[in-house]
Amino acid sequence: MTKTIEDVWDDPNRHYPSIIYIETTNICNAHCTCCPIGTYKRPKGIMSFDNFKIIADKIISTGCKIGAMFCFGEPLIDITLFDKYKYAKELGILNGHVGLNTNCSLLTSDKFNNILRHTPNITLSFFNTEKEYERMTGLSWEQSYKNACEFIKYRDAHYPGYPITIGVNRVKGSSIENVKKAFSNFNLFYAQDAEINYMDKVITGPLDRHIIYRQHHLGCDGYKGAMHIKFNGTCCFCAYDVVGSISYWETQFANIFIDDWVEIERKFKEKFRSCPSLCARCEYWYHVKEVLANDYKKPNPLPSDWYDWQKPFLLEGEKYYD
Repeated sequence: MTKTIEDVWDDPNRHYPSIIYIETTNICNAHCTCCPIGTYKRPKGIMSFDNFKIIADKIISTGCKIGAMFCFGEPLIDITLFDKYKYAKELGILNGHVGLNTNCSLLTSDKFNNILRHTPNITLSFFNTEKEYERMTGLSWEQSYKNACEFIKYRDAHYPGYPITIGVNRVKGSSIENVKKAFSNFNLFYAQDAEINYMDKVITGPLDRHIIYRQHHLGCDGYKGAMHIKFNGTCCFCAYDVVGSISYWETQFANIFIDDWVEIERKFKEKFRSCPSLCARCEYWYHVKEVLANDYKKPNPLPSDWYDWQKPFLLEGEKYYD
């Protein structure tokens, strides 16, 4: 708990990458006001089952585990998603908490059994209700809410112990009070996280990773040594490598279909220590000891020099960012 991120990186006993996140698709049918997916410049697509098998077979020889099967994108768009879950589970490479996060618009009854059989938990995303939900997501509140309620009722009847979390990110326009009222008749968990303001973009934060990973430690992927594999095999070490001050894909370093694992590990370690422009504004990067000592919060009041580290990374006219 007294280590800085640099101390953790330099630990000779840690292996990198240490966990794998797979984005089976980065296509989404929603247009959420706090998500950059509509503006980012990456190619978009769906990972084929055959390509997933190549990745899974490669991972098993490394001793790594898959820690997530989604990132940006709506995972239920991928019609082979549960074939992938089944294959990875048979290989024994799924971490025990690899659940799903969905906007519920495609959460239809034909998927219920597959979700409940193959995933250990699910997060249903609702920023708000009614017209405000529709404004923030571009989706139908009536349809998404109906789908969610039917899924919860099916869970209650057939898999009563299965954990369902309602995700209500703290972003402009959100209301956890409205969402809790809408789902007040059900036994559910709730999770929140803050929006991230980044230059001219606003992006939602990682949705309460304590719910997903059941571990009380820093949520930063860089801290954990995570490698993200995109639908086309591109490897990077930051889920938020969709924004960049100068160029996109700041942390992209390899392609799992082209590079062997020795080369991937070498490139990972080489690139891992560089500081992307988003990370350059993060308290965890420069003030991890103070944040940990203050129960994962910034000191209040803040020292006058708290944001000074950002100065070299700010463009002309930019202000400090939380």
